[in-house]
This record gives sequence, structure tokens and C-alpha cells, in this order.
Amino acid sequence: MTGKSTGLFASVMAFAVYMLTLCPTVYVEGSGELIGAVLGLGTPHPTGYPLFCLSGRLISVILPFDRPAYEINIASAFFAAAACGGLAWLLRERGVQAWVALTSALLFAFSRTFWSQAVVAEVYGQALLLVVLVIAMALRASERQYPRDVLLLGWLMGLGLTAHLMQVLIWPGVVVLLVWRCSGFIRQVRLVVQAILAVVGGYSLVAYLPLRNGLGDGFHWDPIPDALSLWQHLSGALYRSSFFSLPLEGMLLNAQRWFVQVMGEFHLLLVPLLFWGGYVAWRRDRDLFVLTGGAIACNLLAALNYHRDPNGLPVFYLLSLICLAIWLGVGFDDLVRKLGRFGRPAFLVPLCAMAVGLVLADHYTESDRSENWIAERYGRDLLADLPADAVLIVEGDDAAFVLDYLQRIEKVRPDVSLYNRVGRGMDLLDWDEHDLPPREQGRLRKRREGELARSGRPLFYLVPRRAPLDGWEFTPKGLLYRLQPVSTNPATGQVQIEMANAMVEGLFRDAWVRKIQSNYWFMAGENLMRAGDATGAIAAYQQAASVAYDSRTTRFNVALKFYKNNKLEDAMLHAQAAAEIDPWKADPYQLMAHIRRKQGRNGEARELLKKAGELR
Repeated sequence: MTGKSTGLFASVMAFAVYMLTLCPTVYVEGSGELIGAVLGLGTPHPTGYPLFCLSGRLISVILPFDRPAYEINIASAFFAAAACGGLAWLLRERGVQAWVALTSALLFAFSRTFWSQAVVAEVYGQALLLVVLVIAMALRASERQYPRDVLLLGWLMGLGLTAHLMQVLIWPGVVVLLVWRCSGFIRQVRLVVQAILAVVGGYSLVAYLPLRNGLGDGFHWDPIPDALSLWQHLSGALYRSSFFSLPLEGMLLNAQRWFVQVMGEFHLLLVPLLFWGGYVAWRRDRDLFVLTGGAIACNLLAALNYHRDPNGLPVFYLLSLICLAIWLGVGFDDLVRKLGRFGRPAFLVPLCAMAVGLVLADHYTESDRSENWIAERYGRDLLADLPADAVLIVEGDDAAFVLDYLQRIEKVRPDVSLYNRVGRGMDLLDWDEHDLPPREQGRLRKRREGELARSGRPLFYLVPRRAPLDGWEFTPKGLLYRLQPVSTNPATGQVQIEMANAMVEGLFRDAWVRKIQSNYWFMAGENLMRAGDATGAIAAYQQAASVAYDSRTTRFNVALKFYKNNKLEDAMLHAQAAAEIDPWKADPYQLMAHIRRKQGRNGEARELLKKAGELR
């Protein structure tokens, strides 16, 4: 098979499996806001992803379905499959045997993290497709040394940045390769200038963001009124403080998590081939090694220093994983060639099929989203709890963007006014009020919330963080909290919550989905506590922690409830679990200090407070 036919075959096979396991609706985290931005040509979260917005919208126009989220999920699967095809083609172009190239591409297609992102609305498939194209063009430009190849490379590099900022992590390797292999490249001032202009040309697609910002009915993350706002959006300034913020212990913990992740991405039997392939590439294809090894090093340098929820960290290693998949192909090919010295390896095709089958079987269940309606049903349950003409104020990723999608795209409960407390999508502030200083924005939002409370419309919150008015309190009502004046005669009696969605089993539920299911149990506990059933409430809180056992926020919130109910040892266990999940957050240590102080263990309390202070 030629490189193109191998790549096409890999794409078709990957896409077929992706369609079998495709999520039928909106999913968790940023899925809802990305779908809303694509379908309404809006401006999603930094860094904006204009290439996915435009190409995803085009695909949705072509597709004949009447399920908006499903169409964007298909677009995600299409680009992910194309990335796998590009990987097979690249390996074939570097001399890897066709069956081995096909196998390596499919092993990556069915790797745990990439597969999970291919079957929901996400940008990573398209981003890695551009990574493969840049690597291939950099190799061609360094070998043929044609000016047009350098210019096309520059254009692809710029275009790749509009897919995902991870693209910049392969740039150091590209520059090193060109300077090393292209004699006198740096001295060719005209060519260098043209290449830079080509990068700018590819990147010029970001003009979409200020041109579309605030227009139409699509999701818009934030106003982009000027060049500074545009730069902050494109550069991900919102996340900048999370980078290079970890101590050495945190970096080592992230390194350990990366290593464990790599062990589980393919199959344990294939792991030696990953690193053997890196050695073989160093010996036989130094150019390929410089590009992939440089990308892996830069990816680890950035991601190991990145502080975020550990459940969301694996996607930030995808660049290193696709480079390791390239090494896997090179190592696998070397092994087959060595065995071929003893005669024609008749076992090659069965061996390739067995390798793909092992990884496919290992990851199929946990990557299958075809029956996963939990996120959408949660959003519908939240909206169903609201009375007519209610106002709902939301925050966080686990529900806010699901609700935004349901109301913005599927027009569920148009009578409800939905606002995001931090201004993502539907905001209490007017567009031009985002120019105000952050503190003034916060005060203005609080005042608007108070005005809504006094207006007489039922006002509900997803998270009861603070009451905007003195003498008002949050009262649990089903899955939400209602803001109302403090009652001298609090209502009694249990408020029933429909728990069917929380009971769904028999399908894989990742940490984000289980967090949604745990919310049902947590709110059941809140309602029971309000009704005076402390024993039932404690049991419900405990069930919430059991479902979302790896969620720092859930374990911390349950610990706080146990502390308030004087269940100190149980509170300590959950607070310790929250600290183990993310050791670099101060709140669990502060809560543990309060627990120890309440137990009379003041020495331990002082040490815990000291630890909390160091982390703030």
C-alpha cells in the first residue's frame, strides 16, 4: 500500500469505530459551549479555536441530522480519524512498512485519552491533524530545501495555532531542524521574511474572533473589544497563572501521572516499543527524532508545570502521545525487520491485528459514549425543577455549559433567564460593562443579583456561594438552591429528587460524569438536612463522595458538611482525600486545621494552617 492508501484505510477504520462509540448529545466540561460557539459562529473559550468553529459549522451544514450536538461530535470524530490517517501516511513516508504504519495509527486511534476526545465535541483531533502535517512538511522542507516547501510549512504552522496553542510546542524542533539541515537558511533573509509572513498568513484566521465576537446567537466567552483583549484571548492569559506555578514535588507528581498515563494508553506489552522506537529514530531517522523528541520535551516542560484538576490533565499530554505513537511505529517496524532476517514474517498481519485488537478491547468500554445521556439529562432535570419565569444563576463546568447548550441551541425552557455568575456566555453585565475593573464588575453583578431577587421572579442558584442581600438565604429546592428571605418558620418535609439519572450504571462514567451523578446525591443530602433528617442527609453526602471519589471539590464539600455536623473523623478522611487528589490547593488543609483544632489537637492544626498559608 502507498502512503496515501494506508492513511485513507486508517482514517476509515478509525472513523467507523468512532461512529459506533460516538456521544449522541452534549457532554461535560466545555462540550456545550464549544457546540454553541460552532453552531452560532461564536467565540469559545481561549484560545478561540477559529479553525474548528468554521470547519465544524461547515460540516454541520452538510450533515442531514437534526441533532445539533451529534453533528458537532461527528465533526470532532472526522478530524480525529483524519489525524490517525495522517499519522499512518507520515510513517509510511518515513519508510515504515504499510501494515506496521496502519497498526501504529490505529493503536493511537484507540488509545485511551485520544479516543475519549474523538467521540465528543472537542478540538484535539483537528489540532493533532495539524501537528502531523507540520511534522511531515518540516521533514520535506529540510530534505528537499525548496523555498515553496518552507513557505507551505510556515503557513501550516500559523494555521495550526488557530486549532490549538499546543502547536507552538513543536516549533523549537522545526526551527532547529531547518537551521541544522538547510545550509545557510538563517542567512537567506528574504526567505526567512517570507516564511514569517506565511506563518502570519496562516494565523490570520484569528481575525474571525474580533469580527464575530458579540454577533449572532452563538456562545461568546468574553468581549474582545480591542487588540489587548484579543491578545489575552489568543494567548490564553486566563490560564497563565497556572503554568510554572508548581513546586518540584508537584512537577514530580505530574511526571508520575504522565508515566502512569503512558503505561495505560496503548498496552503494557507495547510500552517497550515506544522507547525502543525513539532509540531507533535517533539512529536511523535523526530528523524525525529531533521533531518528535523536541515536541515531547516541550510538552512535558509545559504540562509538568501546569496546575489544574488532575482529571483534566491527560489531554494536555496528547502532543507527547502522538509523538510516542510515531516512535511506536518506528520501533515496531524495526522489530519486524529484525525478525524478517530469519525468513518472511508470515505472522506480520496476525501480529498487527492482535496488537490493535488488544488495545481496542482494553479501551472500548471506557471510550464508548454511545449511550451516555447523563450530562444532557442532568441539564434537563435542573431546568425541570424551575417554576415558570424563573432566573437561574450558574457557574462551573459540570453543568453551566450543558444548560447553556440546552437553552441556546435546543431552546429548552425559554421562559427561564439563565446567567453565568462569572460572565461566560450569558452574563448579568452588559457588553460594554466588561471594560470595568474586575472588582467593580463583581460589585455590579452582585447588585444585579439583588435586583433580580427583589423583582419577585423566583431566583435559583446552582452553587450557593454568597447571598447578594442581607437577610436572605439559600434554601435547597430539589437540585438547586433558591434565594429567598430568611424564614422564621423553615419549611419541613422532604423534597423528592428524581434519582434515575444518578443510578445509571452499565456504561463507563468518567470523573466528570460521575461528578454530575454525585450532585444528585449531594443535593438529596441538602434537602434531607433542610427537612430535619440529619441521618439520611449524612448517608446521602457519603454516597456523593463514593460516586465522585476522585473529585477534589466533591470530597471537600462532603468534608465540609461532615464538619458542620460534628462528624469530625469522617470530615478528616474526606478532607485528606481532597488534599491527596490535588495537594496544591489550600482549602483542604485549612479545613483539616479547623477539624484538628476542634478536636483539641492544636499542634497539628498550626502545621496545617502553615501549609495552607504557603499555598495561598
